Amino acid sequence: MRKKIVGANWKMNLSRLEAESLYHKISTLGEANTHVDLVVFPPQPFLGLLSRSSGVALGAQNVYGPEFFGAYTGETSLQHLMDLDIQHVIIGHSERRMYFNEHSDFIDSKAIAALNAGFQVFFCCGESLEIRENGTATSWVKAQLTSLFEQMNPTMCSALVIAYEPIWAIGTGKVPSLDEITAMHGFIRGLCEQHFESPFSDAIRIIYGGSCTADNAGAMAQLPNVDGFLVGGASLSYSSMEEIIASV
Repeated sequence: MRKKIVGANWKMNLSRLEAESLYHKISTLGEANTHVDLVVFPPQPFLGLLSRSSGVALGAQNVYGPEFFGAYTGETSLQHLMDLDIQHVIIGHSERRMYFNEHSDFIDSKAIAALNAGFQVFFCCGESLEIRENGTATSWVKAQLTSLFEQMNPTMCSALVIAYEPIWAIGTGKVPSLDEITAMHGFIRGLCEQHFESPFSDAIRIIYGGSCTADNAGAMAQLPNVDGFLVGGASLSYSSMEEIIASV
């Protein structure tokens, strides 16, 4: 059985005091639920400021990746994160792809560099509403994941968390049906098995990342191949996180 995992992506939200308070509260949830891995992704400037807790790990929302040092103004390197004892990172989030024009080759290079450096990578994939409606969602996701898988060593599988995030559901309140989530997560699991032999493929965790809330997490957590959640807006609420963690 794969251990469930929940990531809290705070995005560009919260003041320092708010972040410290919420992180402390969520830490108690992690300490009380040892059967769930819990990772909080605060705004990048707070990574070195939050007091560590045994109940929750800290992760970075983004990293430059391919180079450890260089003339890359405004970027954070894997070495910087390692110096802060950060071992988890989100790569390929739809907002990085859309708003900052990060293309698949660049995203893949970041993911491989992070995996080689010993990081746990939350690798995001997912389709737009247009792609979903024209019936090519699975081929789109397949292309996103295949390009990564072909560059991976099988031993990297245990450090890979695939976050399926239907772009059309993020921040909109729209959520795919349980059947649609089951179908896509099953499809992704099949891709893992095609590229990597067991037990390597079995170690990859697949989580859902599109408008997960306290109201819908319980039903989604019961679906096959849903190994947890990457939570956005709801992760800014302690009560919502409490219910989401309890659901898994």
